[in-house]
Amino acid sequence: MKLSNFIFTGLLLIISFVLGGIYFQEYVYSFISSNKSLSGNLETTGLQKVYDFLQAEYLYPDSINDKSSSELGAIKGMVNSLEDPYTVYFSKEEYEDFTQNLEGQFQGIGAEIGFRDEQLIVVSPIDGTPASKAGLLPGDSIITINDESTLGLTVEKAVTKIRGEKGTEVKLGISREGQSGIQEFKIIRDIIDVPNIKVEEKDGIGVISISQFQLETPSELEQSISKLAKKGIDKIILDLRNNPGGYLQAAVGVTELFVPKGSIAVIEKGRDKKIIEELKTKKTPKYENLKLVILLNQGSASASEIVAGALRDLKQIKLVGQQTFGKGVVQSTEEFKDGSVLKYTVAEWFTPSGKAINKEGIKPDFEVKLSSEDIKAKRDPQLDKAIEIIK
Repeated sequence: MKLSNFIFTGLLLIISFVLGGIYFQEYVYSFISSNKSLSGNLETTGLQKVYDFLQAEYLYPDSINDKSSSELGAIKGMVNSLEDPYTVYFSKEEYEDFTQNLEGQFQGIGAEIGFRDEQLIVVSPIDGTPASKAGLLPGDSIITINDESTLGLTVEKAVTKIRGEKGTEVKLGISREGQSGIQEFKIIRDIIDVPNIKVEEKDGIGVISISQFQLETPSELEQSISKLAKKGIDKIILDLRNNPGGYLQAAVGVTELFVPKGSIAVIEKGRDKKIIEELKTKKTPKYENLKLVILLNQGSASASEIVAGALRDLKQIKLVGQQTFGKGVVQSTEEFKDGSVLKYTVAEWFTPSGKAINKEGIKPDFEVKLSSEDIKAKRDPQLDKAIEIIK
């Protein structure tokens, strides 16, 4: 996908990749030439002493990996000890495989996955995709993939196991809150092609659902609102449920449709919570006086949280639904001369009022749950509440 061996605008972008139908939240890549290397440094650590001792004294010396493999394991162990699921070290071969997957066709199940409490979970199944049709829900824990435990898997490794060609099957073992045991979901992979924006009219109110924040989302949203306005509709419910995020520019672009020019849309903070940048809106708002309510749930993440947090802080827009996922970090990458790549977290996002997004999420003003029974019965109490409020 949007990868390059040249300097990339990574630190200004938060990208939600579609990786074989698996949507990633905000993986940011900054490819900068470097002479750094993690190879050949065994002599400067205690690793060399342990390696030599095992070669001399261990009962099964033939089972000891070569020096480079031992070093790779040690580096991965150090990175994993950070307990940051978004910081990952790739060997050259692993990274080549990863980038090849990124550049492949978008075939898979159509769900974003992430980590919470050291458990691989479904962040959001995308409406209309195999994951959604199979009945996966935000917050579902993925215990097994094709009967293999997910314990210790990175998001990237899990994705390579879940993605696959159209028409093939993947089997997920799912643990769901409020239900005992592990449920098995057999999902047939497909090509993922989801409309970015869907518009409906309910009781004289426009309901605009955004599935993800692509670069064209602000202009598409503007056009959708304009069409509704021509029909005399001036009340909009912005549905960001199960929206895993997308481009940072798109989040700022959507925000600036509704808030005064020059408003802070989101704050980027680095080490010691020092402000790196305050991203501000640059355009005069088209719909500053529009009546607006936003729908959220556990599958709303990253760019969705940025928009919701900004519009509440800046315009007192009411939020309805459930607490969001809480994903607000920026990643960069460093490529070393041996071809290995370290993807690491460099910053966190905060709302204009200074509230943390990462791990905290956005709590709605009106908390309304949507149960599996509601979904089966095609009831939507969250939307009903939003309509009640906006009226």
